Amino acid sequence: MITSRINGFGFLAGQAQPDPKQKNLLFIHGAGQNSHFWSHQVKGLAPHVNTFALDLPGHHRSDGPLHTTVPDMAQAVLNFMDAAGLPSVIPCGLSMGGAIVLQLLLDHPTRFPEAILANTGARLRVLPDILEAVQTNYPAYLKAMFHFAIPPAKRTPRVEDILSAATEKNNDPALADLKACDIFDVMPRLSEIQSRVLVITAEKDISTPLKYGRLLSDKIVNASLIMIQGCGHFSPIESPEEFNEKIVAFF
Repeated sequence: MITSRINGFGFLAGQAQPDPKQKNLLFIHGAGQNSHFWSHQVKGLAPHVNTFALDLPGHHRSDGPLHTTVPDMAQAVLNFMDAAGLPSVIPCGLSMGGAIVLQLLLDHPTRFPEAILANTGARLRVLPDILEAVQTNYPAYLKAMFHFAIPPAKRTPRVEDILSAATEKNNDPALADLKACDIFDVMPRLSEIQSRVLVITAEKDISTPLKYGRLLSDKIVNASLIMIQGCGHFSPIESPEEFNEKIVAFF
């Protein structure tokens, strides 16, 4: 796995040089997180496709400023693709990352014939109490998130270590991201999406429950829905092998 930067964007890559004969799979992290969230996928799926995981602007190794809307974040993804010489990718986003993928599919369909939506929804309202907690007591918010988002059986030291490495250390990115999620809503436009889409949900996801994924798969004409048993909101790190197997099967 390679750590790199290009035009102010930090990212992880599964190959030193991508294979032009292979598809390009681009992972997009959730609110207040960074590319390390996808370490298992970048490494584990590298034998099958060219893999990349992006730090969004103002996160981890990427230059700022922070973006405050999902469309602006989607444009940043396009800017990274252009800088990296990637005319087309299969975007895979979790939670806020999934919102970004939906925006890309709606606004730039020709560049994204396939996509993966993980633990996300077409509307991502955020409770005012969560926004206040992020702003006033970020450490307490992070502790609560670990216990709220991940079911007890998956709260292992390994998962805790990965999530810690994948979480931004100050609250500015999380606050900007969650505010962007709160105003995101593409529910009326889902039927416009023509790309082939895999919707991944998790049995014990409280943040973006199964009904969110069902709505996506019902409204997107060429979508398929799968559920990962026993996992919560962070299924790519809770059960990375199974998550990767679902993606390989989709290919």
